[in-house]
Amino acid sequence: MDNFREAIKKGDRNAYKSLPAKGYKNGLTGLLIKTGTYVNPEYSFADCDTDTVIVSVQERKTLPGCRISLKLATKDADGSYHDNGIRIEYGITTGSKKFVANNSAWAQHAIAGDKVLETSLKRDANDSVCTMWSTLAKNMATGRDEHTPMSVYDQRFESLRGKPGISEENITFSHHLTHYVYQDMADKSPQEVEALVYQTCQAGM
Repeated sequence: MDNFREAIKKGDRNAYKSLPAKGYKNGLTGLLIKTGTYVNPEYSFADCDTDTVIVSVQERKTLPGCRISLKLATKDADGSYHDNGIRIEYGITTGSKKFVANNSAWAQHAIAGDKVLETSLKRDANDSVCTMWSTLAKNMATGRDEHTPMSVYDQRFESLRGKPGISEENITFSHHLTHYVYQDMADKSPQEVEALVYQTCQAGM
């Protein structure tokens, strides 16, 4: 379990390859990467005990073993996590090599490979991404109306280059968004800018 505990602490999605998710290369790791999903370390854990693996909820029957309980989230460019309301939990009994769903419908969906979890995660990820960009656009429009030079935002985005989780595409898009807010939408209020960017983002997903 130490490898899972370490992965949760470090935010390393590559450690979950042994957790079954049918139809994905590298198990749950593959599913998380495909849907742009992360594990929120603050609300996730891995532990072992004498009554950890749930065999029957109705009969309150448990077995000794270990569980990996992961709170899934999206992640902003600044590294902050946004809970998407999904917890997935796997269990493994002592002496076994097979992980099972530990009273977790989401883990059952992943093991079955029915795409229910993937669909839900993609929808949440898209909404979080669009909310992030539209909020950024609104803040820039507020700065524009308060006469903050466009160069201030350009410099701010350039300072993020090379930071963990920041891609070249993020930097490029941020610059485009700045020019869009300051020039193409110069006559729009911050609230109008926010709504337009959100709608455009959703339409492009």
